[in-house]
Parts: sequence; structure tokens; C-alpha cells
Amino acid sequence: MTLKPPPLTLAILVTALGVPLAFALGLLSGSSGWGWPAHDIFWLIRLPRVLAAFGTGAALALAGALIQLVTRNPLGDPHILGVTSGASVGALLLMLLASGMVLAPELGAVAGALAAMTLVFALSWRSMGRGLSPSAQPGTVVVLLVGVMIGAACSAAVSFMLTVANDTQLRNIVFWLLGDLNGASLWWPVWLACIVAFMLSWPRSQELDWIARGDAWAWTLGVPVARRRRMAIFAACLATGTAVATAGSIGFVGLVAPHIVRLTGLRHARMLLPFSALFGGVFLVLADTAARTLVAPTQLPVGVISACVGVPLFLMLLLRRKG
Repeated sequence: MTLKPPPLTLAILVTALGVPLAFALGLLSGSSGWGWPAHDIFWLIRLPRVLAAFGTGAALALAGALIQLVTRNPLGDPHILGVTSGASVGALLLMLLASGMVLAPELGAVAGALAAMTLVFALSWRSMGRGLSPSAQPGTVVVLLVGVMIGAACSAAVSFMLTVANDTQLRNIVFWLLGDLNGASLWWPVWLACIVAFMLSWPRSQELDWIARGDAWAWTLGVPVARRRRMAIFAACLATGTAVATAGSIGFVGLVAPHIVRLTGLRHARMLLPFSALFGGVFLVLADTAARTLVAPTQLPVGVISACVGVPLFLMLLLRRKG
């Protein structure tokens, strides 16, 4: 007889091994080769980059888990639902119009993410309201399709901004849109936003579980559904916006990390939210390490690596869903 470790024990073991390993690989790897870097390179380049990668991955994964809970959609992800694209539009707009303002990309990205998510819910709220029984989820496909359309509209807005940008702005914007951690030295805003988003959502994790089972179920238990959903959306957009402002448009982290956590057996929000953040941070640090070393000395955008993992997983989950 094969004995399986309890889900929480398994998740703790994976995290305890994964976090130090990811940090070690991230600090020891570089486009010039492997090894312990010089003092200045360590403190000014590699450590801030690893911290920015971990914070960005944690923020995107936490946002993905929250979106999956409040939309009752296992395919929910900031990138797929257009939230990342909305954050990109807001960040680029302030980068072009108010480049000298302090934290301009961060503020613009959060505003853009909130605007995109508000549009998604405003256009799909009727369909979401049909999923009132604990087992029915007929509105989730509509949410997914609306999110894809919002993302397409935001991509058109980004294309317009690329057209009117000058040569210097154009080069910076293109690399930023690909999802790039090269030069990401300002790591603390995304860590702060991730902590705030977690503190907003985790104390209400049981209520988020009830909302995930259906609005009617949550109402009968006395949950203020609209208020909790707005709280979760704001937390997800805050985390997504700062992540996009830090590292650009990186997709599928919010899809991959929560599903990895669910594979360990942890499905309730109280455990899903913190371990999704930890697994997301580890995933993006490892993806950034691969981006720096696979074709060294050339550095790949980290968004390419995350898409290579996320796209097959998304297709697998989509094809496995029952009609």
C-alpha cells in the first residue's frame, strides 16, 4: 500500500525545498555564466532581480487564485481575462504622458487593471448570475470570452501607443511588453502590493470559498457577495497592476501556480491563496533563470518561458472541461 503525505505537509515540503532552490539558482545564474557574482553585481543586479521576480510571480499567482474563486472559473487568469492587458495600457499611458512622476507606471497599471476588470464584470454579470446552484457554472465561459475581447481591445490601444511613440520610447515599450525582468531593480512596490492584497483577501477566505460554490449558497450563509467580490477584485487588480509595472506583461503565472497547488490537494482558499503566491514566486524565479541561461549571453524575455508552460496547461484544462 502506497502512503501519500497529507496535502498540507506535501505543500510545505515542496515550498521549503523550492524557495531556497529557486533563490540559489537565480542568484548563481547570469547571462555570462554560472557562479557567485562580484559584490556590486550581487547587490545591484542579481538580488534585486530575483526579489522582483519572486514578488511579481507571487502577485500574479495570488491574483489568479482570487479571480478563479470569484468567477468560479478554473481558467481564470489576469492575462486571459484581459486584466494584464488593461494594466499594460494604464502603465504605458502614464509612462508616455507623465514619465517624470513618481511611481507613474505602478499607478497607471493599477488603474488600468481595475478598469479592465470592471468592464469584464459589467459585461458578464448577467451570465454569472445564472450560476446560482452550487454545481452549475454556465456563466464562466461568458466571463472568459468577455475577458478575451477586453484583452483584444487593450492590445489595439497598445498598438496605437506604439505607433505614436518615438524611437527611444518604442524600444523601451517593446521590451517591457514582452515581459522582461532585466533591469527590474525597484522590487519593493510589488512585494508591498502583494502583502496588502493578501491581507485584504485571506481573512475572508472562507467566504470566498462559499462564493466559489455559487452566489445563492453564499447568500444563504449571510455573505455580502457583492462586497466580497469587489474586495477580491480590487486585491487582484492591485497585485496585477504592480506586477505588470515591475516586469511588464507576463502571462499564465496566475493560471499555472493555483493549479499546481490544487494538485497537492489544497483547494480551500485559506491554503490556496498563500501557497499559490509562494509557488508563483518560485515559478517565475525559475522561469527568469531559464530566460537568462538557455541561449546565453542573449537573454530571453521571461514572458516567453511562462507562455511555453502556460499555453499547454491552458489548452489541457480547456479540453478536459465538460460541456
